[in-house]
Amino acid sequence: MGHVAPPLVLAVLTILFFFYPNVLADYLLLPALAAVLPNMAAADFGIEPILAWHGWTPELMMTIGVVLLGTLLYLTFPKWSRIYHQLPHWLTLNHAHDRFLSLGEKISLTTTKAYMTGFTRDYLAYIFLFMILLLGGGLFGQQNFSFDPTGNSPIEFYEVILVLVMISAALTVALAANRLTSIIALGVMGYVIAIFFVIFRAPDLALTQLVVETVTTALFLLCFYHLPKIKKEVVRLSFKITNLAISLGVGLIVTAMALSAQGHQLFPPISGFFENSYELAGANNMVNALLVDFRGFDTMLEITVFTIAGIGVYTLIKLRMSRRDSD
Repeated sequence: MGHVAPPLVLAVLTILFFFYPNVLADYLLLPALAAVLPNMAAADFGIEPILAWHGWTPELMMTIGVVLLGTLLYLTFPKWSRIYHQLPHWLTLNHAHDRFLSLGEKISLTTTKAYMTGFTRDYLAYIFLFMILLLGGGLFGQQNFSFDPTGNSPIEFYEVILVLVMISAALTVALAANRLTSIIALGVMGYVIAIFFVIFRAPDLALTQLVVETVTTALFLLCFYHLPKIKKEVVRLSFKITNLAISLGVGLIVTAMALSAQGHQLFPPISGFFENSYELAGANNMVNALLVDFRGFDTMLEITVFTIAGIGVYTLIKLRMSRRDSD
């Protein structure tokens, strides 16, 4: 019964949708489309109801003809089946079909072995290469890249210094000879991002970044403490050049997409709605109004996540200290 149930369900659904084809569209598909495309919903989407019977169409006549011809050939099979024996086996359609299937399996197996190497690095390289080709080709090939810095604030000297510190920390993470140096450099990047949040007057994001960075740094230290030391790996120059090219390509595409998104402002920003935060929420501080009123439930869940993460880190540290004391 277990093998029959899945196709039985599909068969029953097929029969039901044949006699009642518009139930799924009227009560599920069209309401979902109306929520996404309200303008098209006002025009009824231009979709006509699905009919189970369309009359004696040419397609129906062709289907009836195929069924009748197949039935006639089946009933008269003993009279014309001798033609199968008039040609050599290697010239028959069955032989050609079998050879085609065998050749297709060999090509498929060879192709699969060529790219299924078993290494995560190769699979990530495939993903990033397709990302560069598709997004980069669509962005630059269709001339959709645009950057309009007229609405941006001037870049201050200290911001340039912080960016240089972040770049230096990122290079240190990639080129460090031991894990402790990489973890420290990664923490430097996180704390510099928190400083940027303070500069851009986002204290809630700065506090969140500080908490997350502290928790993740402690977790990294706990995890990497038990791993063996890094061994120097000798790789080919072409391997390094490929990784460098993919990294630069992804960075360029992501940066270009961010700049283009900033330059293509199709709709007015929603920030104007929150400017009247005093009348809407009774708060003079817009950030506080956003945190505790407009998205108070989201803030509560964020605090819950941070609390759970902090308890987890404390538990790991306390457990390790208890074991040392017992030893």
